[in-house]
Amino acid sequence: QHLLTIRLERDLRSAEDCLGRLKGLEEQGRIWAQDVVLEVKDQELVLRDVESKEELEAFPLGSVQGCSAGLDNTVLAVSVQEWNPPGTSGLLFQCERLGAETLRSSLEKVLKQRKEEQRNHYGHRYGG
Repeated sequence: QHLLTIRLERDLRSAEDCLGRLKGLEEQGRIWAQDVVLEVKDQELVLRDVESKEELEAFPLGSVQGCSAGLDNTVLAVSVQEWNPPGTSGLLFQCERLGAETLRSSLEKVLKQRKEEQRNHYGHRYGG
């Protein structure tokens, strides 16, 4: 479930800060979760509505700056660089079925593989 997208700025600089904000909003009853599928497709991290299968958001894998698991392995935090407007956003997901740590590990593996592929591609291309 997608819980929250939040811009990182002044008082929100890390995944831990976002998790703290999430707890506060949850206590106030201000969180509305949307069931989504989080997938990697065509070099993008895609959020898709579970029922309609509609693509809600997509982020190039190169814009994903990091991810972490928190709140007893129930929440996945993903930070992404955005260009319009420029800045970093934190995406928070409730992970009931697989667990946040499993998703974090899988996403980091995909990101690492992508970086290695790029390094190999450009290394061979330019002889470096």
